[in-house]
Amino acid sequence: MISVPGMIMVGGNSRNSGKTTMACNCITHLSAKHEVIGLKVTSIRPGEDEFHGNHNENIGDKFTIFEEVDPESHKDTAKMLKAGATHVYYIRVEENFAEKALLHFLSRYINKQVIVCESRSLRSVITPGLFLIMMKLPELVKVKDTTTYIDKADKVFYFGNDLKEINKFTSDLSFKNCKFAWNE
Repeated sequence: MISVPGMIMVGGNSRNSGKTTMACNCITHLSAKHEVIGLKVTSIRPGEDEFHGNHNENIGDKFTIFEEVDPESHKDTAKMLKAGATHVYYIRVEENFAEKALLHFLSRYINKQVIVCESRSLRSVITPGLFLIMMKLPELVKVKDTTTYIDKADKVFYFGNDLKEINKFTSDLSFKNCKFAWNE
């Protein structure tokens, strides 16, 4: 496992579960005191391009790293940029190459910044400083099994239309001495 104490990782049980909302709130709050890098990581699976948007990258290898530069785009990465991230990156990776992709990313793009990452699958190779799980409520769509991820989560949010809990959490969130803290 790769230990990344300066990373908040946000995963979820389905699309539209509040992952990007949480990531953007964390970025907005933390960027007032820290340089924040936004990161979205998705596993390459056949037929899912429509869900992750077209990033105009050339996938010829086992992973691709793309930097978002257009804050006006409709993509989640653009939302992170708008929220206050200094840079935002999108990594598409074949599942078996996640560790290699992350080691490359960390060595090339990161130098002591706080990282806010939207990914659930990455938790299998990274131990972040803070791991949050967003559970969509009500469960009207088929949801992914999150049992193994919930056990690893520092905090689980049940996301409906009420943002009060998310807003309180992010307003209490701090990063000092390479550790994240918040009021329970």
